Amino acid sequence: MKIKKLLLIIFCIGIIIYIVPLNLLSDDLGKANKYYEKYDYKYAIEIYQKVMDKNPTVETAEKLANCYRFTNNSIEAEKAYATVLTFPGFDPINYIYYAGALKQNGKFEQAKRSYLTYAERVPSKSEEAIILANGCDAARIWLENPNLNIEIVNESGFNTDKSDFSPIPYNKGFIFVSDREFIKPESKGSKSSKIYGWTGNPYLKLYQAENVDSEFNGSLKLTLMPEEINDNYHSGPATLSADGNTLYFTKAGVPDKSEMPAKSEDLVFKKAIYYAVKQGGVWAQAVAFPYNKPFEYSVQHPALSADGKTLYFASDMPGTLGGMDIFYSENTGSGWSKPKNCGSEINTKEDEVFPYVRKDGKLYFSSRGHITIGGLDVFSAKGSKEKWTEPENLKAPINSTKDDFGIYYFDDNLTGFLSSNRPGGKGMDDIYQFSERPKEMFFAVQGQVVQKTDGAPMEGVKVYLVNKNTGAEKSLISDENGSFKFDLEKETDYTVRGDLDKYYSRQQGEISTKGTSESTVYNVKFEVEKGEDAYLVRLNNIYYDFDKFNIRKDAEPELEKVLNFMKSTPNVNVELRSHTDARGKATYNMTLSEKRAASAESYLLKKGANKERLSAKGFGETQLLNKCTDGAKCTAADHQLNRRTEFKVVKVDPVMSYVPSYNLYPIFPLISGTQ
Repeated sequence: MKIKKLLLIIFCIGIIIYIVPLNLLSDDLGKANKYYEKYDYKYAIEIYQKVMDKNPTVETAEKLANCYRFTNNSIEAEKAYATVLTFPGFDPINYIYYAGALKQNGKFEQAKRSYLTYAERVPSKSEEAIILANGCDAARIWLENPNLNIEIVNESGFNTDKSDFSPIPYNKGFIFVSDREFIKPESKGSKSSKIYGWTGNPYLKLYQAENVDSEFNGSLKLTLMPEEINDNYHSGPATLSADGNTLYFTKAGVPDKSEMPAKSEDLVFKKAIYYAVKQGGVWAQAVAFPYNKPFEYSVQHPALSADGKTLYFASDMPGTLGGMDIFYSENTGSGWSKPKNCGSEINTKEDEVFPYVRKDGKLYFSSRGHITIGGLDVFSAKGSKEKWTEPENLKAPINSTKDDFGIYYFDDNLTGFLSSNRPGGKGMDDIYQFSERPKEMFFAVQGQVVQKTDGAPMEGVKVYLVNKNTGAEKSLISDENGSFKFDLEKETDYTVRGDLDKYYSRQQGEISTKGTSESTVYNVKFEVEKGEDAYLVRLNNIYYDFDKFNIRKDAEPELEKVLNFMKSTPNVNVELRSHTDARGKATYNMTLSEKRAASAESYLLKKGANKERLSAKGFGETQLLNKCTDGAKCTAADHQLNRRTEFKVVKVDPVMSYVPSYNLYPIFPLISGTQ
């Protein structure tokens, strides 16, 4: 009996030892999930990591990885999502998240493979995933080829080991955002105990930094903005009216008690916009923007137009295309109008945040949805309200593989502030000053005269350069390689023409440096033949953005030249011939090239070209200009050479014995797509 009793006791103890840890683990998981639901990711991470060590599951692994993603810890996010992918039954969307972390860590090829794997696993989303994969090529090229005219310097006087970002000039100094621990002068050494569970740091506050010296040199006197602006929760970022007397800023949108539901202890309030007016040198109590709804959506990151009549901001209110979008509201004189979405040119299904309007009206904002180097990238666009040009990525070094945001330009439009969590900073987010050196631009035209039949260079051909502004004329003789070169002046229109002997007719092309903001070498090629023959002639090439077929702004001048060419030589017909590089599927490339040719044709027809004299055709990857076939090792520039639309003369009236062939394109062309 004693032995049976002893065995029973041992069995019971074993059951307790087995069950109690599981119960404790279950309690821990429930607590972590509650932190997760309330966005207290800092605390959730600690518990999820312990649970993963003892009882790993795909659900816990995904939430842990998400926590690292939400807190911008791309190093740990990469590891965590790699773990998620080892579990059976994981959601394929984790391939996208994993790729995003890899991209932020500068691992572009691995990120590209992960995007393409998602495309295979989820065919309905393959087109979007392929665009993201192609974007990895752009990211690498932009990062490896930074604008050397721009210098970025960490502003150590602003920055701490916490987050510091979005400075704006104010009085003799600046207003900026920080979640540092700050000792108030009247508090006699005590620090705020309020911690934000998302980051584990104090809540964001608006600070005023005044220059100790007459010029900004990093020596700052720091004060906390008054309680009328900073309360117990988040405050910032901010924007000022032109007179400096009205401050618009983001803060936690805690509504009036009358609007609170009965049970509100577990509610997570969204962000909201408030504004405060300075009266007699003192800030009055902040007033809520009329379209805040902190129970439903966030309204944040205010940015005023220079005239103060339009307020831009980021929000996930109804009417978004997905995530956070840029909206605007107009000052009617009696209040702010109902917000409107800035449109699909600016906004995507991902986040567009941190708008800023430069004094010349140019809009800057950060996005995850357009093609980026890594996380948030800064973009610019011209226009207003709902009408904008296609956004331009500011590329490196303004943008990095991490999050780049909160840009501000000084009056010279060449210098300003930028915020980023890029490597090498002091804290989570740091403030940087950027400066762009004025560009010393040069212009030239270089070219070659060759025989159309075999491409052999032609020596001794006289080539003329005519300044259309002054009528001045220069001439050169092509050398043994058929080559020639002229230097050009800025803001000038030119004609380049070649005079040949009796076996050849005269040809010419138009070049203009007007409106050109980059140093440019124009390449001209005269493909000449005997007068009694008619030939195909290549005119100016145009290039395209990644995986797109729309006509870019930089292509429009080239298309205008084609229009002028057709008008001046009415006895020719022109065929638009579009090509891609060899990467990607051949069938897809053929379709893309046909769309590009049709897009160029449509543009010319809308401008008045004669449809009877114009045709369009796509050739896909069948007519490469070099050896960059499938699997060949080629540079980005080699592949870009194959991505083109050519304009060729396909029919010449006998009256016209020869039509010139010439290519005009910058020596530093814009990045094109991978197709």
